[in-house]
This record gives sequence, C-alpha cells and structure tokens, in this order.
Amino acid sequence: MGQSTARYKAIIDSREQKRTNREHIREDTMPATILHADLDAFYASVEQLLNPDLRGKPIAVGGGVVLAASYEAKAFGVHGGMSGRKARELCPQIIFTGGNFAEYQRLGDAAIAVLHDFTPAVERISIDEAFADVAGCTHLFGSPEAIAATIRRRVREELGLPISVGVAGTKQLAKIASQVAKPDGLVHVAPGTEMDFFARPAGRAHVGRRSGHRTQA
Repeated sequence: MGQSTARYKAIIDSREQKRTNREHIREDTMPATILHADLDAFYASVEQLLNPDLRGKPIAVGGGVVLAASYEAKAFGVHGGMSGRKARELCPQIIFTGGNFAEYQRLGDAAIAVLHDFTPAVERISIDEAFADVAGCTHLFGSPEAIAATIRRRVREELGLPISVGVAGTKQLAKIASQVAKPDGLVHVAPGTEMDFFARPAGRAHVGRRSGHRTQA
C-alpha cells in the first residue's frame, strides 16, 4: 500500500470513527419522552371499584375461562386465559364476576382522555393502554417523568383506578418499563442507562416476554 493510499485510508477511518462517535452521543442523549400507560388488572380493578366489597379479595372476571384476575388472585397463580376450574383449584376462595363491559369501555376511554390532556400524540393500542409522546409539551408540564407521575395521580384521583407508566426513549422500551413498574408504579429509563436497566433481573425477565428506577404508589 502506497503512502498516499495509506493516508487516504487513515482519513476515511478517522471520519468514520467521528461519525460513529456522533451516533453514540445522539443515542445516549436521546430524550426519554415516550410514555406507555397501562391500567393495572383493568377488568378486575373496575369490578373492585364498582363493588367495594370485592376490594382486597381474589376475584376473576369470567366463568368458564378467566378473562382477567385481580392481583390478589394472581398471587395464587391465577391469570387470564386459565380455565375457571383451574382457577378454583389454585384459589378456592376466588370470587367470579360476570363483567361490566360498558363500564370497562367508559373508564378506559376516560383514562386515555387524561393522556390527551397533555399531548395530542397519543396512540391507543387497546382498551386499557396507550403510548404518548410528550416531547412537545415538557415546557408546559415538566419533565416526562413528572408528566407520568401526574397522569398516574389524576387517573387514581379522578377514576379510582391504578395505572402503571413506563418512560423511555422508544415504544418497545417504554412498554417493558411499564410492565416492570406493575403493579401501580412508574419506571423511568433515563438516556444512557438502557443496558443497566436490562442487566437488572426485572428488566431481563420482561425482555423475553415480548439506569431506570421504580416509584411504587
């Protein structure tokens, strides 16, 4: 290789390294402005809201098949999709309810409306969960984490329901963070801490199913 060719290669390598460094800087400083909000054990939580006698008790929505289970029932291993017979074997004291689907829709809509009070960039993906990009409203409502905390407080105070929120730089990571936050919590994965988050047992456990900190209400 001639000297001119070697110098040219060195220049190209240097430029490539600078470009790579700039990309790493952009990734590390990318603001975590994506929220994933997910109502906790939604159907079961609504049933406990409508009937205070069910609060603190293991309940399941459904009959022959469990559509949803309260966290009290989940503690016995009951989960959605399980047969009612198996649920009763695991938790003999479980209480089954028939479901109030009109109320589920009404309260799900009301929870999503809270997100719209902060940003129009809301993507609803089911009756009880949605993404929200708050990049354009932090100058009005504070940091993404502060917005998430306010959303949780309002849903609890206005609707009487628990909701978990994950805050991160991407939708996928925000969704994982909200699952780690459950039940009734908030997890913020700050820029540059993604690998630390996944190194933690809770983060690793949720990667296959589909630095942060947790705030438990």
